[in-house]
Amino acid sequence: MCFRYLIYSMNICRLNRIFFAVLALCLCGPVLAQWEEPIVIDDNYQHTEYPLQEGSPLVFGGRPAGVGSVLFETNPTGAKVYIDDIYQGQTPLLIDNVPDGTYSGRFEMEGYLNHYMSFDVAATLQSHVTAGLQLRPHYFFDRRELYTTVIYENSKMNAEGWGVGNSWGVYIRNINLEQTTVVHIGINNTVSFEGSVGYGFIMGRLNRFRLIPQIGYAGVWFDHVDTAISGWSGYLRGGLNFKCAFTEQYAFSTTLLYDKTGFGFRAGVLFYVN
Repeated sequence: MCFRYLIYSMNICRLNRIFFAVLALCLCGPVLAQWEEPIVIDDNYQHTEYPLQEGSPLVFGGRPAGVGSVLFETNPTGAKVYIDDIYQGQTPLLIDNVPDGTYSGRFEMEGYLNHYMSFDVAATLQSHVTAGLQLRPHYFFDRRELYTTVIYENSKMNAEGWGVGNSWGVYIRNINLEQTTVVHIGINNTVSFEGSVGYGFIMGRLNRFRLIPQIGYAGVWFDHVDTAISGWSGYLRGGLNFKCAFTEQYAFSTTLLYDKTGFGFRAGVLFYVN
């Protein structure tokens, strides 16, 4: 009887141990799951995969062997990202499956200077490429300029009163030096060579406009058709030049002239060569 009771007790203990073991597994499972490394996906980043070429390495665990990832960030955000001159997206940008190696990168954003860099990608690692973009200087007129202007002139140098020409000028810290050549075709057939100096002003907050009072010396060669008289004469000439910028490269230029023949004017398109 005692022996049979002993066997029964041992079976009960064995069942209890099995029961507690199952209970322990049920309780410890969620606890162990809490210690697994969480996968965090930041929705603020664009996610893309670098286009792999034919013959790429084999894929292990969802990622080809010999590739990494690159995270691009800029201040401010929203810059276009180019890798080896190929557009990839806008910052912030996370690119996966980039074969390891060295690449050239470029950030572009309207109103900011382009930012260039080179970066390395290591297998199974993430590279972090950041850039602080600099504002692009915005101006219609610089303090140092070299320009040329194709001009039309209407004056009383000869009977026809009109001429075409070209002027070259330099503008340094509000001082304007200009050389102008105008060919008048008419009865007198004159060619004028003029050198002038002026001092320019930006017109208040209207930085698209500039006013330059000028004074110059014009040397004129003339060949009168009727009298067959030719010669050279020179005289002072005053001018009031007005420039209106279309862009940072081009401007409209007009000048009101006054000399011994009376009033005249020039008009033309100016563009900067520096």
